[in-house]
Amino acid sequence: MFQDDALYSIAMFAAAAWLFKMWVCDLRGFAADGKGRKGEFPGARPASLGLSAAGAMCGLVLLAGITAAEIASGEVGEQTKVSFWALFSWVGAAFIEELVFRGYLVVENRGRAALWGSVFAFSLLFALCHPFFWDFSVPEGGSVFDGVFSLDFSAKAFRDSANVFASSIVFYILRFCPQNGMRSLVPCVAAHLAYNVGVFCVKAAQGFVVWTF
Repeated sequence: MFQDDALYSIAMFAAAAWLFKMWVCDLRGFAADGKGRKGEFPGARPASLGLSAAGAMCGLVLLAGITAAEIASGEVGEQTKVSFWALFSWVGAAFIEELVFRGYLVVENRGRAALWGSVFAFSLLFALCHPFFWDFSVPEGGSVFDGVFSLDFSAKAFRDSANVFASSIVFYILRFCPQNGMRSLVPCVAAHLAYNVGVFCVKAAQGFVVWTF
């Protein structure tokens, strides 16, 4: 997958860093005068340290549950290996995916039914965007035009997709829960970042990270 490519991963990280810088500018602007700006990024609002920490804890709890289930079912050996460079793309994705899905892809201010209907619909899309039911592999030394697209409808693919779907629901809840009155993206990003970095650490501990540079 692209996440194992150094150029792609660094580009993803750089794009996330640039978007995060712009998002923080909107956050600081609001903090300075309490007013939103036209065209500002969604969720560019402050959140309490406690809620942000709770978000990170949610991400780790989700990961712990999924990891425990994999160990109990004997599926640890079925994991895919990733390169060291995947960490950069996963860190970048933690912000970009939250900005897109929990920020833009949700129906706000049209009632609870529309809000939670969009949460479930976009969580399904979020799960399908992850390469569990599908895969696109580029052979070593080849280009993207040499890539092979394949489908996988195994029980594991369904379980992994269900886990991502559930995680997405949790991330949306963190943004729209009553404790997050300003609907800040900070708790969502904290949860997603803790989850992604945790996945990398678990893979590294289990021997599924290829430490090549």
